[in-house]
Amino acid sequence: MIRQKDIVLKIFLSLLLFLGVAVLSGMLITGAQAKNEPELMENLDAFRAFAIDHSYLKGASSWEDKQYRQLVTSFLYNKSDLSHSVKECSERGWYSLLLPERIRKDYQDAFYMALSDGRYFPVAEDAEGGAVISYEDSWGGARTYGGDRKHEGTDLIPSVKQRGYLAVISVSDGVVEKKGWLTLGGYRLGIRAPHGAYYYYAHLDHYAENIDEGSNIKAGDIIGYMGDSGYGDEGTVGQFEVHLHFGIYLKLAEKEISINPYPILKSLEGKRMEMRDRTQGEERVT
Repeated sequence: MIRQKDIVLKIFLSLLLFLGVAVLSGMLITGAQAKNEPELMENLDAFRAFAIDHSYLKGASSWEDKQYRQLVTSFLYNKSDLSHSVKECSERGWYSLLLPERIRKDYQDAFYMALSDGRYFPVAEDAEGGAVISYEDSWGGARTYGGDRKHEGTDLIPSVKQRGYLAVISVSDGVVEKKGWLTLGGYRLGIRAPHGAYYYYAHLDHYAENIDEGSNIKAGDIIGYMGDSGYGDEGTVGQFEVHLHFGIYLKLAEKEISINPYPILKSLEGKRMEMRDRTQGEERVT
């Protein structure tokens, strides 16, 4: 009988030792990963790609600090890719506890800048005509006009190919920093949001009334109308189909860098303003 108890005890202690080694090994591996995560500026290409499923980003403009911390932890733990099924990373887990705070803070500040001010989808809903918008993740796609380059935004394509038909909406509160013609962007607006993101709206047909550099803008305001301006001298149209090029830029380490706006746009699809009167507040570009 004693021998049987000894055998059971040995088996129990062996299992306990095995589990302890497994836990310790997991802690060491997780700790090493956390301590060796790249700093934001070393990992900038991955951050700019913004490989995050839109379901993670819904309601981000009203998030609290702990939700941004959770996003950073999961983003880094999953090798900067939250675009598909991922492993959730608990804020009480070893990885989160061992992630250096200075690294976490840099990512958290960048995510906050990118997400905290976005409240509306940038194209109004066509309540009367039923025009629909389609778009895809074209981040990094090849562009050749003006030299070989990469696409730094998302093109929103309307089903109604009519200049000046659909209203363009300010995604955020902010101040108009840039207005006027760019060869690549045509008639464009650049709006700086309160927490630093720069929202870029290009290829406009015309601007809304009282939109000037220095104007204060509220989220949901009509700021212009979709067109096909650009790719030439001022006033050039017809070089491509009517659409809105939408971009998001962040100032990181004194540099203005673009990020992939596609996941953010997907998260804002349910936040659309209705457009009922297309003639109100127009300012035709001359």
